[in-house]
Amino acid sequence: MRKRRIFIFGIALICGMVGGGVYMWGQGEGQKGPSKAKAFETEAIELRLQEGYEGFEGWGTSLAWWGHALGGWKDQAQVQNVMDLHFDPVKGLGLNIVRYNIGGGENPAYHTMRPGGDIPGFQPEEGRWDWEADANQRAILQGAIKRGVNLAEAFSNSPPYWMTISGSVTGAENGGNNLREDSYEAFADYLTEVVKYYRDHWGITFRSLDPLNEPSSNWWIKGNGQEGSHFDSGKQAEIIRKTADSLRSKGLTGTIVSAPDNNSIDETIGSIEAYDDATLQAIGQINVHSYNGTKMKELRALAEQKEKRLWMSEYGTGGSASHSHEDMTSVMELAARIMSDLKFMQPKAWIYWQAVEDEGANNNWGFIHANFIGDENYELTKQYYTMAQFSKFIRPGSLIAPTMDDQTLAAYDPEAKQLSVIIRNGWIDRKMVIDLTPYRFENAQAEAYRTSSTENLQQLTAIPLYENGFEVEFVENSITTVIMKEIELKP
Repeated sequence: MRKRRIFIFGIALICGMVGGGVYMWGQGEGQKGPSKAKAFETEAIELRLQEGYEGFEGWGTSLAWWGHALGGWKDQAQVQNVMDLHFDPVKGLGLNIVRYNIGGGENPAYHTMRPGGDIPGFQPEEGRWDWEADANQRAILQGAIKRGVNLAEAFSNSPPYWMTISGSVTGAENGGNNLREDSYEAFADYLTEVVKYYRDHWGITFRSLDPLNEPSSNWWIKGNGQEGSHFDSGKQAEIIRKTADSLRSKGLTGTIVSAPDNNSIDETIGSIEAYDDATLQAIGQINVHSYNGTKMKELRALAEQKEKRLWMSEYGTGGSASHSHEDMTSVMELAARIMSDLKFMQPKAWIYWQAVEDEGANNNWGFIHANFIGDENYELTKQYYTMAQFSKFIRPGSLIAPTMDDQTLAAYDPEAKQLSVIIRNGWIDRKMVIDLTPYRFENAQAEAYRTSSTENLQQLTAIPLYENGFEVEFVENSITTVIMKEIELKP
């Protein structure tokens, strides 16, 4: 291997938590040449890159509902800071995927929506289009694309209110189907017309369009604080086929249908197995939320059998109002979910629900808390730094590798020749050894960063590398990322 000088990069968090700090990267010269093999006291964890999966497309967030809220802020400097913190790969998380919410638009007679949830519809009444609607979310979408977002998906929570049985986008009176029988083609036309307009007028091509959101769930009842619509399996199939037909008829060949976006992994399997061949042919991508369900390997096998791309299109955690922004419970839940999803379900993308949560919601969801109504301020949560432990170092194109330990995840970027190992540690301080005998490298040390109850993506002392591995110490309730550069798998 050709020798070259390398640098160890360090993070400094500036400007504090409130008001939005950004990452500043410094440099320090590293040493060359790993030490000879060392006799470790602890059994080493194997990183099985040979068993990894390729084609990871990246990390993302939906823009509902925070895009609608923050896109309307008058203080554009604050908005730009939040955008950098999410989408800039150097200053922030480097999220490269967004899910844009095509709003249904609520009946003007009803006023039950939570802040940010009142997404404007593009067809406020039958026969009339308003293309100036939803300018706020659109501005956030465009800003995200300027910062490097390269994959955009459009999705719907509900048809426009005037297409619904209940007359409201919040759901049916009894939680059942809410799209009128005579409006399936109209709803498909509505969604695809928005996709077409965004392509033709703003140069934004949505690679996928999902007409459903948690359609198998029965909690979409009229009077909710957000848009939602139940579809039983037969009706899911119908709107999927209608949407695919409408895309095709309008020449929108760059956009495929994704579905069903169920709340549960197991529900998603049930929906896919219930669809007939025509419906399956209409689907180009399987979307799943991983809030519930256990059949991750089964869903992966089903997606492979049906030859469909698989996305984990929504997950979020935050606990109750009693959790503070520094609470580690949601941090450990988030890290555990990312690890289990990537190791067992193996989706091509992993997408958080809404990256910014309303400060007034009084919970600990979201990477950032902001005031959707009132003062235009925000602050970073512990979840932000937890996401950074993954998204800043596992980049699109990486190979995701299993390990023999359920608290570790490995990823290899073949272009950058970078190996990243993330370790989730629970309630006790401990040491761990990572086996490097299958790899060749010439660096003497690795970078390491940690988030714990007292640290936020804190750079640690460089970790010595030996020919057969490295040893790292952990504090309780922490996430540690170790990065090795210029490393390759031995032939």
